[in-house]
Amino acid sequence: MPSQRNYRIIIAGAGPAGISTALHLAQIAPELIPHILVLEKARHPRPKLCGGGLLPDAEVILRHLGLDINEAPHTDVDWAHFDFEGKGMRMRGEKGGRFAFRTIRRPEFDAWLAARARARGILVQEDTCITGVLAGEEEVLVITSQGEYRAAALVGADGSNSVVRQAVAPGKRRGKPRLARLLEVVTGPGAELSPHLQPDSYFDFFVAPHGIQGYTWDFPALEKGKPARVRGVYDSNIHDLEPDMTLREALAQEFARHGLDLADYRLESHPIRWFETGDTFSAPRLLLAGDAAGVDALFGEGISPALGYGAIAAEAIREAFARDDFSFTGYRRRILSHELGKALRRRTWFARFFYSLRSPVIQSILWRRCGPLIEWIVRKWLIGWAGREERKRAS
Repeated sequence: MPSQRNYRIIIAGAGPAGISTALHLAQIAPELIPHILVLEKARHPRPKLCGGGLLPDAEVILRHLGLDINEAPHTDVDWAHFDFEGKGMRMRGEKGGRFAFRTIRRPEFDAWLAARARARGILVQEDTCITGVLAGEEEVLVITSQGEYRAAALVGADGSNSVVRQAVAPGKRRGKPRLARLLEVVTGPGAELSPHLQPDSYFDFFVAPHGIQGYTWDFPALEKGKPARVRGVYDSNIHDLEPDMTLREALAQEFARHGLDLADYRLESHPIRWFETGDTFSAPRLLLAGDAAGVDALFGEGISPALGYGAIAAEAIREAFARDDFSFTGYRRRILSHELGKALRRRTWFARFFYSLRSPVIQSILWRRCGPLIEWIVRKWLIGWAGREERKRAS
């Protein structure tokens, strides 16, 4: 462990949001590199549940940071199918694009990102669990399993159950928690998955009429270098509803449709905090990023938003040092004016609207008859935000 205990910036979490923040700081304020400490509670490559979808927005940000996703194990998904009871539409991430999106396994992807950060001189300290945060007028005290650390600013990129978030918004528990639910299973690619094609991904909204505000999914992936399928069920939990089936029952029904028995596989779960405009994203000397701040409510996408938050947090920190003002009062405005913030607001709105449509007739019409309209909405309002932000800054 390093003997130094005082840093200018401490980042809680070495996932995409935390490492993106560090890499963006290294890019826009290289003088701060020796003064950044990233704390990670586990050791890479550590287990991390995630569907692993990497949309083109993520690749825009990675390229901006000088990173090439081809260095990390991944799968190119040919088509994304959006179905109701096995029938619907298909699309790709970009019109005329070669693939819909890519999939990665988070243990490998996060380890790759952390290695790239270390290669640029950023200190990533693993096996260090944050147990408490005390923000004062002059500094923030970070209490960990490895002792106490002090910094001028702390970034909470420590996930949906963020310890830093508790310090940013203590006692703010009014209303229902903004947490989606997710179950995930990894299976082999075998022929029993027919009619699903190995190169394609599938989202099926047959669960919506049952009160589950989401979908089942089936992605191709590489698991330890071998072809696999990552499958699961997502419930945004955005409305107060009582589903008439559990997530496990929904996933078991989807498995049975493909001749599989869910009981034969290891089932894991985790929460996803979704974005809400009125949330609190900062406090004096404290910032939130990634899942700790809130990501996509509509599909539960987290990786691209996490990388995007890194750019926003880094700009706020650079400005704080330039002005010697660590109140971060403008951070919320900075998020909402960024193209990422605009896309997340739209996704939350569409999630509230779309997941209120529980009629099987409406769901069938949407996915089987309204493909061109849905494709236009997705491309116009929900994805492509990273490219729009890049063009806005270049103009």
